[in-house]
This record gives sequence, structure tokens and C-alpha cells, in this order.
Amino acid sequence: MKRQNGLLVALVAAVTVAAVVLGATIASRQVPQRQSTAYAAPLPAPTTPATTPSKSAQTPKTTPSLKPSTPAPSAPPSPTDTPTLTGPTKVTLALSKLGTGRQPQIPYLAGREVRGGAGSTVSIPGKDDVLQIARVNSSVLALTTNGNGSQVLRLEANGVASVANVNHMETNADQSGAAYAAFGADGPVEGGTIYADTGTSLTALKLTKRWNFKVLSYVGDKVYFESSDVLGSGASWSTYVWSPGEPEAKLVKALSSMTTMAADGKTAATALLVNTTGSCSAVTAVETGLRVWKTCDYYLNDFSPSGATVFGVPSGDDGYCSSAEAALDAKTGRLLREWKGCLQSISTEDDEHLLMVASASGEGVNAKSAIIRCTISTGDCELATPVSSNRLLLST
Repeated sequence: MKRQNGLLVALVAAVTVAAVVLGATIASRQVPQRQSTAYAAPLPAPTTPATTPSKSAQTPKTTPSLKPSTPAPSAPPSPTDTPTLTGPTKVTLALSKLGTGRQPQIPYLAGREVRGGAGSTVSIPGKDDVLQIARVNSSVLALTTNGNGSQVLRLEANGVASVANVNHMETNADQSGAAYAAFGADGPVEGGTIYADTGTSLTALKLTKRWNFKVLSYVGDKVYFESSDVLGSGASWSTYVWSPGEPEAKLVKALSSMTTMAADGKTAATALLVNTTGSCSAVTAVETGLRVWKTCDYYLNDFSPSGATVFGVPSGDDGYCSSAEAALDAKTGRLLREWKGCLQSISTEDDEHLLMVASASGEGVNAKSAIIRCTISTGDCELATPVSSNRLLLST
């Protein structure tokens, strides 16, 4: 996603309880190279095994050499190697031309049902809008909102519990935990609480200083969050790291404006500039703060599981959906692939496949959309769910 998250429409933390908003989660980078464009081709169907030739058609046996040559074994590819690319760099999505593939292999929301991933289908009670969902161990978490504020619903075997006034949620890679921040319930109040949630138990860090808390990433057993020194304009933002169970968080001096972090905890995406006309982002070394490369073409918002690929949306996007999603080489910033369409939510399924909620037609209550699966190395895509008017959302 992936983290998430991964929403393409991100939650923007606000000052009051009612200030949970869905904004554009912005993303990637474009580097000049061959820029061919085509419509997304369906993913290839499985091939039929070739039949064994008849005995008479088989190649005659040859006498083996007295000195057989043994080729040196080739090293297995590193999980961080850039995949071999084929097809056009830029792909225009047309859902009506896509074939049908298997269901998403990560949790997703269809209507009010959480499906996919390791677990049975779970219905989210009530009528509140659902902003984020996640499976954590054997439980389901749902961030919901209404006119009175927002809350995380914790759906587990013993019933339903909730945590009020939450603005955003992140999960770790193995889905053993989620983390989120909660504010005071009675308007702007300094301080907040950071929660680490296993689905059945909560660990809390209560903070009395600073404002506008938001969890950015949950990597391994470390929760990264940001906060500001003042409430309104002119605020200075800082990133902190907390190990659940520890009595305090530590300032991460090298990362002042982090947007997301790779699963290995070594590389992060940071925001260098965000204004009304666009943004600039960088891939940054967590330990030193060294900017490996910078882009003002995309806003970076997610990494692949291995950290080899970073994803993002055009930096100037602002509206109902993002106009494209790009995959870039995390080491160099080279553009690997860009899919063009009306895209609302993304999440990585694995290092080779990206899931996206793509709009087929309309907006709001009249919208029709589908979850599609696209392959980074070829650009080919397929439908992972049918086109429908159901609310669709990928797990954070």
C-alpha cells in the first residue's frame, strides 16, 4: 500500500474531531526516456503444456562426451533487482477491454464486506462511511466517519469495540499489527494518543505536547508518526519513532517530512514541497537523511514489498481521483511504468503486481468501478473484481 497504503485518496488530519477528510494520496516520478503509449493489454492466459512428440519424431540420442562440461550455476535474481521490462512505458486503461483474472489476494472492501486475504468475509456494521480497512491477525479493523467524527471499529471474535477520533491507520507488512493516532474529543486540544493494535489488544502512548498527530508507517515493530509544533499556519513538522511498550517516542532527525517507508526500514519517501500547484518528493536514506533522488513530477506514496519499486501519482493531481499511477525504480528514479486512468486506491499485491481501484464511469454515488491487477514488467492488466457500483477499497 503498503502500506498502505496505500490509499490514492489519503486521509488528511485536521484539528477537530470532524476533520477527517479524504484527499488525494499523491505519488511517483517520471524520468525522460522512451515514452510510448498504448492501451492496457489483458494479462496472458495460462499456456497449455506442449504434447510429447512421438518416438519416431524424437531427437536421436547422441554419445555423451568423455569430458562433459558443467555450466556454472547462475545466481538467483536479487529481490531488489529491477524486472526486465517489455511493452510501452505509458499505458492507457480501458476497463471494457480487460479480461478477468483471480480475486485480489489481499483484503479489500466491496460494499460493506471485507473480503480477500487470510480470513472469512466480514460485514462492517452501521451506515457510516468507510475510509480504510485492514485485517490484523484474526480481526478486522475499519476506520469510519460520519457527521459527528471518526472512529476505528475493532471487529473480533468477542464482539465490536471502537477507538474514537482517529484520522488515519497503517498496518505492518505481516498484518500482525495496526497503528493509528487519536485526538481529544472536544475541539482543538494539544496532545494525543498513539495506538498499536493487534486486533485483540491495544498498547498506547499518551502525549501531552504537540499537535496534529498522524501515523505514517508501521515497519516491523516500530511505529513512525508525525506531529507539528503549533496548531495552525506556520507549523513545523517532525517525525518520531515509537516501539510499542516503550514509555516514549524518539525524534527521527533525518526525516522531517516522511510520507511512507519501505518494509526494510532503510528507505523512505519524503515530501520536500507541497503547495496549491504541485509538489516535490525524494527517496531518502532513513539513517542518514541522504536524498538518493528527487522528483517534482510525482508525489511518492508507496513501496513494493521488497522496496525495489516506489509508486506515486502526478504531483499536481487534486480531485475525485488521480489521473495516473506510476512505478519507478527506487534506486535510480527511472520510470518503469505509468498507467493512465481515474484511480482512487492502490496497494501492492506482491513485487510484480499492483492492485488499483479504477473508475469505469461516473462519480460519487453514480460511480462504477473495479479493482484491476497490473503487471509492472509488462504493463498488462486484468479485472480482479467485476465492474460494479459497489464501494471498493483496498486494504491499507
